[in-house]
Amino acid sequence: MPQLAIYIDDNLSKKLNKAIKVSGKSRSKWVADLIKAKLKDEWPEDFFKLAGSWEGEETPEEIMATIRKGLERTEKREELS
Repeated sequence: MPQLAIYIDDNLSKKLNKAIKVSGKSRSKWVADLIKAKLKDEWPEDFFKLAGSWEGEETPEEIMATIRKGLERTEKREELS
């Protein structure tokens, strides 16, 4: 199994040690779990339950049109020479 060595400052090391102690995990397990969570390429739990849950009267297209309208630039820009 590959090993990983990292260098961190003293302040971060103290915070890390506290977090590991609270978790009840080994240092290796705590770091491995964090890496797995950050590299996870799955949808968050309950993500698909949101589909169709919008109860507003505006359609998604109307919402996007409103957002785009707000992003339009109204000021005149100076020309580059």
